[in-house]
Amino acid sequence: MFSDDFELLAIKFVSKAVNVIPPRLLSLVFASPLSARSPDLCMLWHERYRKKHKARLFCGLLIRTIYSGVKGMIKLAFSPSSFKYAVYGKVDDSILVVSSTCGLQGSDGVYHTPYVYTNEDDGIFVFGRTKDCGKDEQDIEKLGLGHKLLYGLALVKSGAYAFGQVRGNLFDKILLTFLWFEWAVSQRWLYAYYLEHALSQVVEKYDIKKIGCVHEMHFYARVAWQVAKKYKTKSYAVQHAAITPGKLWYFAHPEEIEGGLALPDVMHVFNKDIMGLLRPYYANTKFFLGCSYRYSHWKDVVANPDKKGKYYLFAGALASFDNDVLIASLQRVVEKLKDPMKIRIRLHPYAQIKRSKQRWLNAQLKKGLIQMSKGVSLKEDIEGAITVVGMSTTVLEEALLLGRPVIQITNSDYLQYINIEGIEGSLRKDYQDISLRDLVGSVGLRGGSIKMKERLGIGQPLVTYSKLFLS
Repeated sequence: MFSDDFELLAIKFVSKAVNVIPPRLLSLVFASPLSARSPDLCMLWHERYRKKHKARLFCGLLIRTIYSGVKGMIKLAFSPSSFKYAVYGKVDDSILVVSSTCGLQGSDGVYHTPYVYTNEDDGIFVFGRTKDCGKDEQDIEKLGLGHKLLYGLALVKSGAYAFGQVRGNLFDKILLTFLWFEWAVSQRWLYAYYLEHALSQVVEKYDIKKIGCVHEMHFYARVAWQVAKKYKTKSYAVQHAAITPGKLWYFAHPEEIEGGLALPDVMHVFNKDIMGLLRPYYANTKFFLGCSYRYSHWKDVVANPDKKGKYYLFAGALASFDNDVLIASLQRVVEKLKDPMKIRIRLHPYAQIKRSKQRWLNAQLKKGLIQMSKGVSLKEDIEGAITVVGMSTTVLEEALLLGRPVIQITNSDYLQYINIEGIEGSLRKDYQDISLRDLVGSVGLRGGSIKMKERLGIGQPLVTYSKLFLS
């Protein structure tokens, strides 16, 4: 799995930093960008991209570290209080940890998350920024200026120590150290610190025996597992999206585990292939098959591949690199158009798009060569499409569920996030090679909805709150 020496160097860096970090800050290390390695958030983890753009990445990290240091000092001076937490439902012996970005309190006062089915009596712990946690949000005891300085310096010191101890390519070590310092001086670690503090208080207050989390090994879920380990409670996770080798944060190295990284005791996953992929890295985790609430609405949906499509749908994901590749592919198609062709683009609501790409997109929208998807559900967008084109978005998987053919565009500079290879109706093309012929040639093809349902665990029992904690 670990074919990139740079990633292995990051793992060694973390294992060295753990040796000199105060025990109370241990969970921060494993929530750091060097441990929760997200290619969505940091281009360093895309091996081919990193090797092509070393100077750009170095300068960018250097500038960000300086800027974050200044920003961090301003935060220290004004000491803003921006984090809150809330507890919903009737807390018994279990609680589900939900980031405030992954749920919402309804007008009836009940808190829901689209990742796990819950009812009004289920215990939910919500953590996030002020005004994001619902009406019942509560204050968290704030760190004083002295403690913020002390902990920040401890993190910087541990990074400097790791730099000196790790053996490897000097330039790579410098990149990793800059990434560590930028995280430390920006005080982004405060999110993990306050989450651990607030969740620990709730666990003690309610005598919690079971902790669940709507994410598996994202940075904040790692904090939940550390709390579970500290209080000797059982920990539970449910797969909510595709798990592939490109999503590096799922795969913990033995050196990290030996250093104290906690993993969930129970994990519900979509299929046996995912079990086989994860088992070598989760020796003490019990795996069960289950359907995520995120995909449960597809259980009763019947594919209608014979329904005539009206447009070619280009769908984007959250990450900036995904949208760069998507729009570059769209440019190649649009620039060769001799006659108007119905093309629609559907972007992630929080899509990160470069200004140059946005300007080009706006110009095409103004000319009427492209239309933007607005006020239409995802299902309606897919059902109205002739073909769906995308890179790493799960919309491709959902299109196949509905029997629509898809074209997955690729760029070898970036890691792959979803795997639809071998499914009927799916075509993979390099973003530089996609053409009008590919779009027109996909007319009449059918997506492999049955196979896609198997991969997404849609035939498995729904993982509800009660089922999550039953095992």
